[in-house]
Amino acid sequence: MSYRHSSIWELEPHTQAKHQVLRKYLDAWLPIMSSWNARIVYIDGFAGPGIYDKGEDGSPVIAIKAALEHIQPIQSQLVFYFIENDQERFKILNSLLKDYELPFNFKIAIRNDKFDEHLTEVLDTVDSQNSRFAPTFAFIDPFGYSHTPFSIVKRLASNPRCEMLITFMYEEINRFWDVPSEKERLDRLFGCMRPPLEGKLPEERRTIIHDLYLNQLRTDAHFKFVRSFEMINKGNRTDYFLIFGTNHQLGLVKMKESMWKVDPSGAFQFSDATANPNQPTLFSLEPNFPSLSKSLTTTFVDSGPVDIKEIEDFTIEQTPFLTSHIRKRVLIPLEKESRIIVVSSPRKSRFRYPPGTVIRFLPRP
Repeated sequence: MSYRHSSIWELEPHTQAKHQVLRKYLDAWLPIMSSWNARIVYIDGFAGPGIYDKGEDGSPVIAIKAALEHIQPIQSQLVFYFIENDQERFKILNSLLKDYELPFNFKIAIRNDKFDEHLTEVLDTVDSQNSRFAPTFAFIDPFGYSHTPFSIVKRLASNPRCEMLITFMYEEINRFWDVPSEKERLDRLFGCMRPPLEGKLPEERRTIIHDLYLNQLRTDAHFKFVRSFEMINKGNRTDYFLIFGTNHQLGLVKMKESMWKVDPSGAFQFSDATANPNQPTLFSLEPNFPSLSKSLTTTFVDSGPVDIKEIEDFTIEQTPFLTSHIRKRVLIPLEKESRIIVVSSPRKSRFRYPPGTVIRFLPRP
């Protein structure tokens, strides 16, 4: 069924991929956080109408279904906070969500307001009451960059139990980087002075802009872990990045698992230019396991004996890979090539690396 309305639009492949990442992560985040907390909060800062022109689910409905369809019922109080500034989209979303019968512990708050202005009011109230947010996942998915100042991101991140998935609108940011009339808005977006980029090649500009925002999330918002996923448009150019911030290693693991589901090559990319509606992932390519092997050997070759836990932590925190990639794809080949030796281990046979295993990486002959 198709919906004809000026405030409802077509679901593009890159948005579908973004929603896959969101849903996969919420499937993990909701049961974990509700197991340990009496109240958890989901914020959708640019909620939209909640539906696309052929009836596909928008992000608010995806979040609600992730909670309703979980195998084990969510027992904590779960607050869905949807913010949408456009009057018509707000009306459609409000009408759509009235059809859902929710458990007594699920609460929905819908606000017809600008994200930055409304969140400022909410955060000011929290500060004035000397209270703090419950564990919160914020999905910040704007059309542009005018209403996502870094000051809001930083204030949300001051709650160490807050995680964020941010749509970083690279294409527009790059296009308006040197436009004088946009200086104030872009400075607010980054929360710092931006370097001039005149004369820089396109790839250099992309790297500088992307890395500056990630660095701000780490150093100014104080997220311990940050990871990004690149969305490429039909012209094969970077459209935007999905950027995730968390203070918890488990959150990083679950987000990386979600990203691997969308791009099993490990490049963390999705391209509209090669999207196949019958193929939910971008690539069927083999991940670049030699790059993980090189990262581990380069990092640990001069470190002396290293515990398997340290290798796992490095893989999680410093590479795109997962711990499930380490043993079969990297350590076994390295041991067969005599590139590592097992110093000590409770293992019962070769080519096993259980907890407590200590390894020495050897230089290439």
